[in-house]
Amino acid sequence: MRKKRKSERSGKVALWFVGVLAALAVSYMALCTVPGPERVLTGTKVNGVDLGGMTEEEAVQALDREAQSRRQENLLSVFFEGQEYPVNVGAALTYDSRAAAAEALRPGREPFPVRGIFCLEALTVGRELVIPPAADTELLHKAVEDSGLLDADTGVKTSYEEKDGRLVITLGRSGRTAEKEALLEAVGEAVRSGNFEKRIDCPTVEAAAVPVDPDQLFAEIHRDASDARLDPENGYAIVPSVTGADFDVEELRGLLKAAEEGDTVEIDLVYTEPEVSTEDLKEHMFENVLAEFSTSVGGSENRRANIRVAVERCNGIILNAGDEFSFNDTVGEQTAETGFYKANAILDGKIIQAYGGGICQVSTTIFEAALYAGLEIPERWNHTYVSSYADAGMDAAVAWDALDLRIANNEKYPIKLEVTYENGRLRAVFWGTRAEELPVEIETEVLDDSGGLLKVMTYRKLYSADRNHFMIEKIAYSEYLHSGRRVD
Repeated sequence: MRKKRKSERSGKVALWFVGVLAALAVSYMALCTVPGPERVLTGTKVNGVDLGGMTEEEAVQALDREAQSRRQENLLSVFFEGQEYPVNVGAALTYDSRAAAAEALRPGREPFPVRGIFCLEALTVGRELVIPPAADTELLHKAVEDSGLLDADTGVKTSYEEKDGRLVITLGRSGRTAEKEALLEAVGEAVRSGNFEKRIDCPTVEAAAVPVDPDQLFAEIHRDASDARLDPENGYAIVPSVTGADFDVEELRGLLKAAEEGDTVEIDLVYTEPEVSTEDLKEHMFENVLAEFSTSVGGSENRRANIRVAVERCNGIILNAGDEFSFNDTVGEQTAETGFYKANAILDGKIIQAYGGGICQVSTTIFEAALYAGLEIPERWNHTYVSSYADAGMDAAVAWDALDLRIANNEKYPIKLEVTYENGRLRAVFWGTRAEELPVEIETEVLDDSGGLLKVMTYRKLYSADRNHFMIEKIAYSEYLHSGRRVD
């Protein structure tokens, strides 16, 4: 009887156990039906973002918003010798929101018997996924450079200054600087692990003070003296003068060789003052008439109209020291479209009607004023016949793209050309700056007057201010055909 009861109790326990197992199995199977392929399990987070119940597209959008926020906040704290350098790595990070959303949805896409495990995890402790971003190595390196870490240095850099006519150099001292490759590796490791809260101590290396290169220093200090001048690209505003500076490179090389870290080395500077200072130019610009010359204008109305056009274009020309005036470049080609009319001109010894006829009187008047101003004449041509408005050897013929009048400013100061045509008189004036008047005489010599040709040499005699000394220049050689009369 006892054995029968004991057997019944054992059977009931076994039946209960089987029932429990069956219930558990049924429950687990029920859990396996919870995860679905279309929505994320409740309790699932990716990088701290709760994606529970979201579709894949909703999860991607949520992760994209979180990634954008992270890019703005992804600052790594790197410490160099106790000083913090924030490194903003946000721009270097790439978050694959689509792959992260797919990982969050994976439980519902696993084989049916496995799904319950993920469901239990989500219901009990929650399902936390950390998916670190990918990093662009080049942009990561740039973030480190932008932080200033690669310029950090405990040493003292070499400095120099110009003081009381001397170049004073304070030599630098060695120290420690960031070890670039090790620093980039440490930053990369922090990014790959997703640990943006970690403090990073910058790896350092001993860095010697950068030696002074005397030649490079000379290139930085040396400057040529330059006169004040006018800027034609800026309304002829004054460009300030520059005082030249120089020093003995070999002497400095020897001083540096004997010096140690932290020493001060001094060397004399040699200054060269400009001939025309800024203040000098401001005070004396265009204050003197260097020379002037005038001629009487005749001929047809078209000829006089052409002269007016050329005068307008030449008037007000400014030349800095060393600059050249070109009549052709200034006046331009003579056509109806450029404002000129047909008037008498000479071609191959014959008088013809041509656009711009008569403008040679403008070039001639300017030429004669330049002669008396003592200016250099790099180019000048004579006419075929002696002109009615200038003596032989004193004219200046021009023809577009063939014959030009060029005048160079050989003065220290800028000069200005003023040309006017009023009451039948054509007048050219050169304004400039001269401390004292320099007398000039112009002479012409007839070399030959036979065989139908007139050959003339033009000379300029330049006197010293006291007229005790002079210099004679050959200015121009001219050769004319005899016509029996002068030609406009």
